[in-house]
Amino acid sequence: MCKRFLAVTGLIITCLFSAQLSAQDSTQSQTLITNVRIFDGVNESMMSGSVLITDNLVTQISPEPIRAPNATVIDGGGRVLTPGFIDSHTHMSLIAPFDQLENEYSAVYVGAAAGQMAEDMLMRGFTSVRDAGGASIGVQRTIDDGWFKGPRVFSSGAFITQTSGHLDMRDRTNPHSHVGGASSYAEQTGHFAAIDGEAEMLAAARQNFRDGATQLKLATNGGISAVYSPVDIDQFTDSELAAAAFVADSFGSYFMVHAYYDNAVTRAIDFGARSIEHGHLMTDRVVRRMAKEDVYLVVEAFMSVAEAPPSFTPDQAEKMEQALSGFTTMIELAKKHEVKIAFGSDLFLSKEMYDFQSQEWVVRSKFFTPLENLRQATSIGGELLALSGPRNRYREGPLGVIKAGAYADLLIIEGNPLEDITILADPETSLKLIMKDGVIYKNAL
Repeated sequence: MCKRFLAVTGLIITCLFSAQLSAQDSTQSQTLITNVRIFDGVNESMMSGSVLITDNLVTQISPEPIRAPNATVIDGGGRVLTPGFIDSHTHMSLIAPFDQLENEYSAVYVGAAAGQMAEDMLMRGFTSVRDAGGASIGVQRTIDDGWFKGPRVFSSGAFITQTSGHLDMRDRTNPHSHVGGASSYAEQTGHFAAIDGEAEMLAAARQNFRDGATQLKLATNGGISAVYSPVDIDQFTDSELAAAAFVADSFGSYFMVHAYYDNAVTRAIDFGARSIEHGHLMTDRVVRRMAKEDVYLVVEAFMSVAEAPPSFTPDQAEKMEQALSGFTTMIELAKKHEVKIAFGSDLFLSKEMYDFQSQEWVVRSKFFTPLENLRQATSIGGELLALSGPRNRYREGPLGVIKAGAYADLLIIEGNPLEDITILADPETSLKLIMKDGVIYKNAL
């Protein structure tokens, strides 16, 4: 009797489960994009055809007509379809100079402004961004929770610095808490963590992952915008770097570094850094090592050729000239050794600066071919994001490519960016359709 009851119960559960699956299948949303030339994120040659999206994933690509009778059809009119763009170096919450983040702007103000910046980035075609330090984990979560529109955010959490290091935002009158200083508001709210010693590095790195970071960001050189850090000094002891590497590895992720000089880059690679931000003053030997060990280089061209902002002090302006002097040579070396280069913008400090994000395409066109630029902002960026492993919040499919099983982050472009990449500097005109995660955020066809 008991066995008959269990058998019947099992049959009922199986039937209910099958009915649930059938109901789910019948409610799947499909979008069919037809009559487009498809740049898949990798290959220069474009296939003319159609793409079927089921819910949030690409499920079919074909040069022949795709039969999907229940799909919403979008006729691309022969335009170019590309993966959504990836900006691999943003600072979504550094919306003002550091002293203002410390003394003038509350976390609520910063969060509200960062939310607007996120929507602006999405409407420029950036469907994914990697935040390279700052209080952006909340932005990442609120976008995913549907509070406002924005790209997928791969947040590094608080920027990890040493005392008197790059992005140590404390006032000159406020020393480290170990030597009598008060707690920093910008540090409390997640913009940076000033650490000194192995134990503090372990705590800061673990806290970032506890908060929801996907990878870590450290500085192994001083910074241009830093108030108290000479640009040429090496930062962190070997034990501190080893501690960061240990935590990143234990969480199945990686760390990136802000660095300019050979020694800072070399030390970072010694401890397993996978991504070098800036690197302007590297020599041939180090660039060759990056290529051999599959270390990515994130290039921000607009900021690398720009003049110093009016808000910079004479010291900051001098450091900017010093650090950026080797930019062109670095690009030549990176291309010579075929280093994997990703697209970055590194714009922050004000709304006006963020608004220059699309101008990055124009400046990059002086150093890279259209194909190189598009790969950097799609498939290569997608590879870089995937290094975060299990900390990646988006693991249903790859990003930065158009293929079956990939996320439906797609753009339809007026004109051919493989012939003229600078058309992307005017996203309002050039981007006719913006889709992220299968959802259409703009359709101007």
